[in-house]
Amino acid sequence: MEAVTARAISMLALGIGSFLSGMLPTCFSERTRQSHPFLISCLLCFGGGVLLSTSLVHMLPETREKLPEYSEVMLCLGFFTVYLVDELSHLVYKSNSHRQERRDVGERSSLLIRERDDGELRERHDGGSELCHVTHTEPCNKNSSSVVGLLSALFIHSVLEGLAIGLQENTTQVLLLFAAVASHKFVVGFCLGAELCENFPSRICTHIFCVALFSMGSVAGIAVGSGLESVTALKDSVAVPIMQGLAAGTLLYVTVSEVLPRERARWHERKRSAGILQLISVGTGFVLMYLTTQYLDHDAN
Repeated sequence: MEAVTARAISMLALGIGSFLSGMLPTCFSERTRQSHPFLISCLLCFGGGVLLSTSLVHMLPETREKLPEYSEVMLCLGFFTVYLVDELSHLVYKSNSHRQERRDVGERSSLLIRERDDGELRERHDGGSELCHVTHTEPCNKNSSSVVGLLSALFIHSVLEGLAIGLQENTTQVLLLFAAVASHKFVVGFCLGAELCENFPSRICTHIFCVALFSMGSVAGIAVGSGLESVTALKDSVAVPIMQGLAAGTLLYVTVSEVLPRERARWHERKRSAGILQLISVGTGFVLMYLTTQYLDHDAN
């Protein structure tokens, strides 16, 4: 098999596989989501663990290889960039309805406090603590900045991975690198699809567009790397680790500021064992992505 054929197979497999994995969460019907909401929450926490590992274990070390002095700075810059965009979105698009929703949340919080005070003796008997380390109010998700940031980071990462495959001249190296990329790209695609279902549950066209854009990242990267020999110089360019570091910071923000706080707040008082099960889900996703990165990526290199 020639290298050109191997690249073509990689393009097709990554494109179709990523799209199918991203669309898989839509197979869970609305009735299923309502019947098993905690299962969906655990899947989202699993996705949070995958994204956390992708950011810190996979993308950050790749940035550090070529930009050792500023890798952490690029990570933080990506984090604060999405943070800024998120706050600006709230500032610009704040409306009367939004303020009304905040008043409703305040009223519900007051009611929750009264109910908790009424059941104080029961909580003490059960061994509950009066000091809680988890907020009971979900982060505001009335704008799509976090989803846009997540999609942008994953798209950039996909393009860079595809570019690496396209620049390989040996068939064996192309296939090994393809296997390494596919092993975690399909998992990340599922996590992206789960987040899209959570944020846009009834907007199938938006879901398809976002998943298709994510899927085309690797395809475009392979095509560019294969078609332009001059792109080889980009492999050693400082632009690649900078983009990788910024994308890693974006994933870190989405994970620790959006996904995990939302799911923990949603279930903390509704199910006694929710926190432990969510932690196990996050840890499972993290370990799975870590093992994939350590073994398959190293073999490809």
